[in-house]
Parts: sequence; structure tokens; C-alpha cells
Amino acid sequence: MPTYALVDGNSFYASCQIAFQPGLVNRPVVVLSNNDGCIVAANQIAKNLDLQHVKANSMGAGGYHAATPNSMMFQPFFKVAPLLKRYNTAVFSSNYELYADMSQRMHAISAQFAVRQEIYSIDESFLDFTGINKNDIQQHAKQLKERISQWIGIPVAVGIGSSKTQAKLANHLAKKLPDCDGVFDLSQLSQTTLNTLYKTVKVGTIWGVGKRLNAQLNAQKIHTVYDLVSLDSKTLRKKFSVNIERMVLELKGQACLAFTESPDNKQNIVSSRSFGQNMTDFNVIREAVSSYTAIAAEKLRKQKSTCKAVNVFITTPPYQTQLPQYHNQYTVPLIYPSDSTILLTKIALRALQKIWQPGYAYQKASVMLLNIQDKQNLQIDLFAPNPEYSGNPKSDKLMQTLDKINQQMGKNTLKLASSGLQNQAWKMNRNLMSNRYTTRWQELLTVKAK
Repeated sequence: MPTYALVDGNSFYASCQIAFQPGLVNRPVVVLSNNDGCIVAANQIAKNLDLQHVKANSMGAGGYHAATPNSMMFQPFFKVAPLLKRYNTAVFSSNYELYADMSQRMHAISAQFAVRQEIYSIDESFLDFTGINKNDIQQHAKQLKERISQWIGIPVAVGIGSSKTQAKLANHLAKKLPDCDGVFDLSQLSQTTLNTLYKTVKVGTIWGVGKRLNAQLNAQKIHTVYDLVSLDSKTLRKKFSVNIERMVLELKGQACLAFTESPDNKQNIVSSRSFGQNMTDFNVIREAVSSYTAIAAEKLRKQKSTCKAVNVFITTPPYQTQLPQYHNQYTVPLIYPSDSTILLTKIALRALQKIWQPGYAYQKASVMLLNIQDKQNLQIDLFAPNPEYSGNPKSDKLMQTLDKINQQMGKNTLKLASSGLQNQAWKMNRNLMSNRYTTRWQELLTVKAK
């Protein structure tokens, strides 16, 4: 029987900030979304603010409703700013460069403890513990947890189960149950103990059960995990779907979901950002679209793929109804599939020119690469009159050089002039961003001796 573990960074974005500022350990910490809009991450101290200090009031600071657990999450920052200030909360803009690098470090450490690893998200990965002596698994998981904490300062929880769904649920319980010290193993519980535990866990906690499905299950008087696993899986399949049947089998310890070491390539790649302020200048938005295309093309090359079409979308702010409203998109097909930043940028800017309308204040643009296929299966046109981008070795070498320089010397060290040189007005606001401690020489952590 297989044994899987799920390693998950606790409040990952906030933990990355605390790792470089230990003085924040006992303070509430929150991280904001793009343009410092909403709260997207918070440490447990910050999450408890609504429960301990605001729950007594039906309306919290700034007029937001605070009676629901974790109600601060995803609230607009300006609404909760007075509350955060009152409790000396450390507030940060999203520092994606730091989070991505810390994620790679965390996953690299986790991979040392298993023969196989499936990276599920920026702060989660499944590990294959099959073959480890069951008497040693708990200690093995604790060593993993301690090493990540010691080496990079990120607290993690480790959930263990006989299936990925069990491991995911065990990870949730590892964070909630006070006596398990961040490690919980469902695979070694007796059936009686497992049933008793399942009776205390709400069905909405299960991996894959969203709000809509949770409501449907509740309508069928299925409120706990035990209620679900007690039913016949075939009957559930008829009432709901094969996914529910698979979920029940997984909760019973039967592994149905494949362990994937190499994730499938994306079928569409999107690069999208809201501008730091509404933009009316075509040349400024042109720079943004060029920059977004370069990001998407780099992702395309990273998964060794090409695309056959480019879509560009622009929109005015839909919630600022006092402004004239306009949105549009345009797709341009390619004659030959390509992964070249140069060609894809030319196509994207051509699409932008098609949909651009003066007289509007634009809030956002996005670039989507479509009809993606494996580059190894690229069929070269031998009879093309100008096969510049039909399997062109010179273009491939140029893109390899571009990626290598940017990887070694830092993001955007080498880029197209069309994406702007400096003072890019379209860039999103990150007024509260910390240093990028691990990816910028000039922003390395400085330790002063007393």
C-alpha cells in the first residue's frame, strides 16, 4: 500500500516575510494582492484578530463585517487598515520574487526526504513515503519539518496518508490539532479511530469540495467526512460524479489519483496584470503588453513548447462606472508555431493595435498564448519561402542566450526595448514591498553586530 505525505508551508507568504525579520514572530503580519488591493495572506496572529478582538462587534473597523472566522482575508486593505494599525500589524506588498525563490528552496529540501516528489503549488508538494518503515515515518516527517525550519525559517505542516486525498486532509488536521506538533498520520489509525475522527471533520474540508459541492452534499444530509465515506461510492457516482466516487475511495485509503512527478504542460499561458493606475497613453500600454508577452514566452520555453496563436485583451476598470467603459480582445494566428519572444511580441502588438481605442482610461491588459504544443513534435515546413521561425536554429539560440542571461544576472537584465527601459508607469503599485533578500545582491539581508 502506498504512503504519501503533503508538505505545506504555513501562511507561506507571511512566513517568507517573517523569516527575514524575526522581530515579526509575535506580531500580526499580512500580505496584500496586486496594487496593494486586498489581503491575500496572513499569519495566524493576524487571522485571530477578527476572532479575538472584533467578533464582539457586528461591524469591524472601516465598516466591514467581522463576525465570520478569518473574515479579514480577501478584504480590501483600505477597509481594514485602521484595525491593522491598531494592533501594530506588519503589512507587506506581494514580493513574488522572494516567494518564488523561497518556494524553490523549500521544495528542494522536501525532495531530499523522498524518492518521488510532486510539486502541487508554490507552497505545497506531495512526497512518496512508500517503502519507509511505518514505525519511522512519524520521525522522518518531523526531521523534514525541522530541516525546512532550520535551513530557511519556514514553518510547515506534514500530513501523511495512504492516498493523496488522505494526505491533504491529514495536513489540514496537522495544523488544527494542538497535540500533533505539525505532523499527522492518517494511514496508521485503526478503522475505529479513523471513523471517530471523520465524524468531527466537516465535509467541506475535503480536498476538491468547493462551496457549491459542499452545499449539494449538505442538502443530502452529508455534513461530515464520516457521512460521506459511509455511503456507497457507486451510489454517490450516480448522484454526483465519478470524482465523488474517487474521493470516497481515496478517503478510505485506496489511492486513485496518480502521482505525477512532472506536471502536464499548460495548454494556455496567460500573463496579466492590473496597471498601477489607469492608463490613457497607447505607448505606455504598448510597453506593458510587450513586457507581458516576454513573461509568457519565457514560460512557454521553460516547458519546451510552442504556440500557434496570441490573444491580447484590454479593459477599463469595470467598477468605476463613472468612467467610459470599454473592453475588447483580438487573436492573431501564427503561420508557424513559435516560442520566440521577438515574434510573439510583434504579433501581440499587432493585436493591441487592432483593439486600441483612444479616449478611455485602461485598467488592465493581458496576453494569452494559445494552441500550445510540444516543441519536440514541431513539424518544420521544408518548402517555406522564408522559414525564419519554422524551427529556426538561430532564433532558438538567441532565446536560449536571453533566458540564460536573465537567469544568471537577474530578471529583465536583457529585454526588448519595446517593453520600456525605466520608470514604467504601468507597473503595479507595491508601495509596502520588502527587500528581495535572496534574488538581489543590493537587497541582501544586513546583520549588524552589537
